[in-house]
Amino acid sequence: MGHTNSVLFKEENMAGYPTASKAIWDCAVECALHRKKGICCNRFGSNACINCKWYINRYVNADPREVTLFMSQAERKAYEIHYESNRHHFGYALALAIALLLAYFFWSTEKSNEERRQNRQNSINTVQPAVRTTSSSSVNRNLSEHANIERTLRLVAENWKKTDVNRDGLNNCIDAAVLFYQYYPDKSKVCISVNVNPKTGMNHLFNCVFTDGVWKAIEPQAYATGHSNYFMWAVWGSRYDNSYNRDVTTDYLRYVRK
Repeated sequence: MGHTNSVLFKEENMAGYPTASKAIWDCAVECALHRKKGICCNRFGSNACINCKWYINRYVNADPREVTLFMSQAERKAYEIHYESNRHHFGYALALAIALLLAYFFWSTEKSNEERRQNRQNSINTVQPAVRTTSSSSVNRNLSEHANIERTLRLVAENWKKTDVNRDGLNNCIDAAVLFYQYYPDKSKVCISVNVNPKTGMNHLFNCVFTDGVWKAIEPQAYATGHSNYFMWAVWGSRYDNSYNRDVTTDYLRYVRK
């Protein structure tokens, strides 16, 4: 190209500083980028360019043909930079979308599993104890089992702290479970169960009631401890696993008052 003495292409090798050509090139690319991104809507070389810091004619005294060729190369470089930036942003957006989809999938799966666990826990698959021949004049067969459960829980709440059924000096789950069994009107539909689960540290005595066609695990201390939902899974959450349930009614019948 002509005009070899043009500042536009003059190289300076001052230690620690970019060459003049490099600095001018950066200005040209930035100028082209501003117009590529729509930040600047002016035509290169218009009156609006005179005071713009990215306008290279402020810094060089070059042949206009040289400047036009130089800016042509700068515009090509600006296109490459803009394309790479868009591709990077698209890749980031795609990765973020995939991450969100995966997070939603895992959340939805876990929610579904939790609902299945709760449904499973709500329908206790304990072995039905043998129907007992014990009769009680207090049996109220006109009440639904849920009403019987609630009435029995209220009785336990009133008397649990006052009654030490096994005389061990404690008021705990043994007293509550025995009292629930004692107060429950239909002995053929109630049992005393234990759940010992070393994985969660569970070691607890409670009751099961045959209601809605299945045996359901009931926390006898529910009303006494302020829980409105009396099912074991609602009170104990993940610590309770119904696969560890065992019927131990016969072991505790000796504490039941007639």
